[in-house]
Amino acid sequence: MKRILVTGGTGFLGKNVVKLLKTKKFDVYSCSRKEGTDILDYKSFKEFVKKIKPEVLIHCAAHVGGIAYNALHPVEVFEDNVGIGLNVVKVCNEVGVNHVINIMPNCVYPGHLTEYEESKFWDGPIHDSVLTYGLPRKMFWGACFAYCQKNKAFKPIHLVFPNMYGPNDPFEIIRSHALGALIVKIVDAKDKNKKIVEIWGTGKPVREWIYVEDSAEAILKTLENSEKFSPNEIMNIGVRKGISIKDLAFMIKETAGWEGDFVFKTEMHDGAMKKILVAEKMKEKLSWEPTTKLEDGIKKTVEWYKKNKKNL
Repeated sequence: MKRILVTGGTGFLGKNVVKLLKTKKFDVYSCSRKEGTDILDYKSFKEFVKKIKPEVLIHCAAHVGGIAYNALHPVEVFEDNVGIGLNVVKVCNEVGVNHVINIMPNCVYPGHLTEYEESKFWDGPIHDSVLTYGLPRKMFWGACFAYCQKNKAFKPIHLVFPNMYGPNDPFEIIRSHALGALIVKIVDAKDKNKKIVEIWGTGKPVREWIYVEDSAEAILKTLENSEKFSPNEIMNIGVRKGISIKDLAFMIKETAGWEGDFVFKTEMHDGAMKKILVAEKMKEKLSWEPTTKLEDGIKKTVEWYKKNKKNL
């Protein structure tokens, strides 16, 4: 039985990781501001980790939001994620937590690319629309690189994910990614008999989506196969195909049973036009692929939102 600490364990992904690991009989602990430990408070966080003495730290914590949220809070998003990352790496090395599984968003990749391969991780700058969020997350790799030179026992692994969705998504228009925000707008439009839903941008950008329970499963598979990884290795986790925001909106519309029309706010920023992760390494190392089809995941997510929207 491994003792595991999940940072951000009350968040969207972290909650699912904690739940899955507990079903597999791991000794699991969670760390979040909601639970009384702020990772940005270095002394408090270090004392917490020393008390738990985990064998593995799974790093899910982040100050996260969509493009609109990042534009409204660029300094807070940048500073918080730099601070969170540096504190996690430093505390792990000072306390002796040598095994870290770090979660990264796909926006850490160069903005000019449309398909993201691990070998192209450093092939250009991050897209401007996500730089204040993506760069601090990428700096985590750099901090780990530095500590790997100093501590040969330190063995971080970095998993890069596409956009996640599913039950317990934040479901806030400003803070959610496109899929969650569209579910809120469309389901609410049906409930309120609205005939129009506005969509930010042209609807043309293509995005890849992974169901959050599949994301948790990928982390478990990585934990189980950790001996296959070199220190500080990067691996993509993905479904290997995308869908345009416009097509995604119509899929949610059909699932929700709404009969109105979309108006695309073309003056709003689209961001990068296409983001797809190449995930051959994932198939090879984990002998695994995500199993939830987008249609099925959307159906589950829409039903969850309908049942829980009054409490959100």
